[in-house]
Amino acid sequence: MGVQGINNRFLTPDEIAKEALRRLKNNLVLARLVYRGYEKEFKIRKIGDTIQIKKPFKVKSTEGRTLGKQPMVDETTSIKIDRQRNIGLEATSMDYTLAIEDFGERYLNSAIQELASQVDLSIAEALRKGGFYGSNAPGSAVNINAFLTARASQNKVAVPNDKLRRAIINSDDAANISKDIINKFNEDFVKKGITEGYMGKVAGYDLFETQSAMPHEVGDYAGTPVVNGSPQNGDVLQTSGWAANAELKEGDVFTIDGVYSVNPVTRKSTGQLMRFVVTEDVTADGSGNMDIPISPAINDGSVTVQDSEGNSVSAGAYQNISNPVPDGAGITVIGDANKIYNMNYLFHRDAVALVMCELELPRGAVVKARARDPQTGLTIMLVEDYDITEQKEITRLDIVWGVKAIYPELIHKMYSEEVNN
Repeated sequence: MGVQGINNRFLTPDEIAKEALRRLKNNLVLARLVYRGYEKEFKIRKIGDTIQIKKPFKVKSTEGRTLGKQPMVDETTSIKIDRQRNIGLEATSMDYTLAIEDFGERYLNSAIQELASQVDLSIAEALRKGGFYGSNAPGSAVNINAFLTARASQNKVAVPNDKLRRAIINSDDAANISKDIINKFNEDFVKKGITEGYMGKVAGYDLFETQSAMPHEVGDYAGTPVVNGSPQNGDVLQTSGWAANAELKEGDVFTIDGVYSVNPVTRKSTGQLMRFVVTEDVTADGSGNMDIPISPAINDGSVTVQDSEGNSVSAGAYQNISNPVPDGAGITVIGDANKIYNMNYLFHRDAVALVMCELELPRGAVVKARARDPQTGLTIMLVEDYDITEQKEITRLDIVWGVKAIYPELIHKMYSEEVNN
C-alpha cells in the first residue's frame, strides 16, 4: 500500500476516499449556498440523528403604563439526519494500479456527480416545499425586472440584506436572461470560472444556474374555495367550497382575500397578500371540505402561549398577518390546476440548513476509510470487499445528511413559464 500507478502498487482506501471527497466538494452547487453551522452540534454533543434548534426570541413593546408580559417560550425546530446515498463500484485488481487521477476519471467522476446531485436536489426540494413568499405570475417569463420585484418583496418582510442573499435559477430561464445579466448586472463575472454554475450578481443576489431547481406541479383542484370559520390561527386552515376530492400538493401556495403579510419588525401591512404553502398532500372530502396543513402557522396577533410556569402570555411578537382571517374569505391557489411551472428561488443563506455527518466505520470491514473536509464539513465513507469468483474489487461509497428549511420566511419563490409535458 504505497506508491501508485507506475510502480504497480494498489491505491489505498484513504487515497480513494480523499479523491472522492475532493470531487464531491467540486460538484456541489447548492450545498455551498446554505447554512452549515449545525454540524458542530451533532459532532460535539453526540445526540443521535436529530437536533433541536432554538430560534431567536422576539418581543413586542406595549404602549402606556401597563406592563405587557412577554412569553419566555422559545420557538424551536429540528433537523433530522434522514438521508443516505451510496454508490457501489466494481473494478478489477488491475484498475487499482492506476494513478489516482486516472482512477478518478474512470470510476469516481460519474459516481460522485450522482451523489452531489442528490444533495443539491434535497436542498432545492426544501426551498420548493418550505418557501411561501413569492412573485412573478405562473406562466410568465422571468426577466431582470422580476428580480427587482422580488428584491423589493423580500425587503418588505425584512429579509437581511447582508450580502448573503442567493438565487438559483433553472437552466431554461438562465438561457433566456443570461445576456441581460452579463450586460447589466454582472459585477464580478470572472468568478464564474471559479465557482460552478455562478452567473454573477443580479439585484443584490449571487445568482447560480442549476438543474436542481426542479419544476412544480400544482395539485388537481377545482371549486370555489373559501375559509370555513373564524377566527383561525395555527398551522391548519379549515376551508370549504372545493370540488369533491379536490387535491392540493405539498409545495402548493395560496392566498386568502383580505389577509396581508406584515413586516416582522414593524408589524405593519406590506400591502401584499400573505402566502401560505401546503406542507403535505391533502384531499377534500365528498362535500368539498378541506383542512389544509400550512406554513407559516397563522398568527393574527391574538395568539397566546404558555410560559414555563403555565401562565398564558401573548405571542403577538410573532404576528405574521395584518388582521384576523375572515370567515368566508376567498382562497386563490397560485397556478392553474395540474399545470407544471418552472421555478427559481431567491433566499438568504440562513433559510436552509444542511448537515452532513460521519458514518461510523463498520467494525467487521477489513478495508475501510473515511475522509472529511474541515473547511466545508463534507464527509464520505468508503468500504471495500473482494469478489473472489469474478476477481473484482467492490468499493462502496456512502454519504449521510439532513436538510431543513429552518427559516422559510427567508425564501422567495419566483414562478416562471409553464413546462410542456
